This record gives sequence, structure tokens and C-alpha cells, in this order.
Amino acid sequence: MYTPLHGTGNIPVQKVLRLDGFIQIDTVSAQVVPDGNFPTIVSPNPEDRRALEMGIAQARKTDADIVLGTDPDSDRVGIAVRTAKGDHQLMTGNQVGALLMDFVLNHTDLDKYTHPAVVKTVVTSELGAKIAKKHGITVFSTLTGFKFIGEKITQFEQAKKNKNSEQDYDFLFGYEESYGYLAGTHARDKDAVVSALLICEMAAEAKAEGKTLVDKLDEIYAEYGYYLDALDSFTLKGKDGLERIASMMGSLRSDGSPFVDTKAVIDYITPVDAEQGFGKLPTSNVLKYILDDGSWTAVRPSGTEPKIKIYYSVKATDDVAASNRLTEIRNTIKSKLGLD
Repeated sequence: MYTPLHGTGNIPVQKVLRLDGFIQIDTVSAQVVPDGNFPTIVSPNPEDRRALEMGIAQARKTDADIVLGTDPDSDRVGIAVRTAKGDHQLMTGNQVGALLMDFVLNHTDLDKYTHPAVVKTVVTSELGAKIAKKHGITVFSTLTGFKFIGEKITQFEQAKKNKNSEQDYDFLFGYEESYGYLAGTHARDKDAVVSALLICEMAAEAKAEGKTLVDKLDEIYAEYGYYLDALDSFTLKGKDGLERIASMMGSLRSDGSPFVDTKAVIDYITPVDAEQGFGKLPTSNVLKYILDDGSWTAVRPSGTEPKIKIYYSVKATDDVAASNRLTEIRNTIKSKLGLD
């Protein structure tokens, strides 16, 4: 089941799927026609759980294995997967990114590359990075924004031309938690067309094994540990909104970590070392708290509007422990910022 959410993805996504042999494609007809007013949805953002509601409702009637929805410019894709119980479970950007990382690396002849590398952002879950490291792949972390992943690809390519051995890497895959993925170097931005194709390939392989992508994710959790990720976004309206957010960030920096089990604090407002041979990361108004159990939270205000985002990534033994830990971390940081 596919929906372009009134955007541009309909023709290219269906074309690549059919060229690859996926012929059982149903669409949400009310959302196929491009329309900048987006009349059938609250938001055409795949991160919004409501974006795929019509697709999921139709998928229930047709027993579709997977629902895909691409955003207006078709660079991000969200999915919902039919489970063994017959319902459709939404998957997060971090979950799909980890699944794709595993799928891409397992289907790549790594011996062809001298220095294979993958790239993620600093607010993306570490699960994908752990998968890559097990394959012996170098992992790079960039600031938030896919342009930084694109810049890393360019750096790798320039290094080859300039015979700069320190920066000579081969890009395989990059992703960010906000539903953006890129396999290969055909683009310098996230690409929902190729990502949709890979997701369907991945789902087809799982189905051939009598599994779903939910099952595959559970296998990854069993091997690497359970990860639970979340995002809170707060808009502080009024003329003093930006001032309040600036005050929050100032308080966090002056008062120290609000978490008693803090292992490290990374403040990207000052230059932070990038990977060896790549100097420093650009500065950004982001604070990241890494905790003793491997969980972390990051606080990032918008630079243009009175909005502040809090990212959470919890590592635990199972979903119950992770949910409890997330609640604990969430309550601590929200209380500190006066957002509870």
C-alpha cells in the first residue's frame, strides 16, 4: 500500500518498484493527486503518526503486507508493517534505519571496499552504528541535517581525487532519525524513492523467511540490546518564546547535568572533535547527555522559531524496562526545563 501524501513520489516510487518486480501495488487514490493544500491529512510529514492513517485503513481491507508514505518532495518515507496478528505497526525512523543498515551491509560485498563507511547524525540512535561496527565498518557522526551527510560523501570523494589517505572512505549508507535514508552516492540528500525500493526488498526477503520486519527488528534487538527512541517538540509561543528557550539552554550549561548517572556531556556550541583526520564539527546549539547505561538525551532549540526539541534514546533489556527508563529520563529533563 503506497501513498505519496499528495506529493511528488507517486510516479518515481511506483516505477522503481514495478521495474524491480513488485506488481501488487495498491495506492490511496485520494492522496495520489499532487495538491499543496494536502486536503486529506493534518500534516504530510511521515513522522506524524496521522500521516499514514488512510493508508493503514485501506491496508487492513486488502491485507497489504506493508504501507509506505513519502513526504511532498519524496525524500523521506514512513512505513507501517503488518504483524503476525494482522494489524499494522508503525515503525520509527531509527528502527527503519537500523533495519536498512543491517540489510544493506548483509547484501554488500564489503571486500570490494578498502575503507567502507556509514554516516549518521548525533541525534540518531546508536543501534545502527553498533550493527555497522560489528561488520567492521567505520561510523561517522554529523550534526543534525542531511546536508552534513551529503558533505561527508563529498569529502570522501575529494579525498580520493586528492590522494588524501586520512579522508579516503567509501560511503555505503547514511540515515537520520527523521525518516531520511540514503544508500549509494547518486544523491547528496535523503532519497525516499530508492529507500522505498530497499524497504520493499527487505520486507520481501523477510516474508520469504516467514517473517515480518517487526520480527527482523526483534532479532536485531536480541543481538544488540533493546533500543527505544522518542522525540518531544515544544513551541513556546509569544514574543518571549525565544528568550525562554535561550534561558533554558543557559541554565543547562551553567547548572550542569540534571542526571545523576551522567557519563559524559557533549556541548556542540563549542568545536567538538570529528573523526580522526576530519578536524572539528561545525558548532551548533545542541547539548547531549550520555548516561552510564548507554542511554542518552539531547536538547536542540530551533535557530529560527521558538521551538525546542528533546531527543531520547534509551538502551535497556526489554520494552518494559526501556519504557520505564524513558519515562524517568523524560520527566527529569522536562522538570529541569519547566516543561512538565
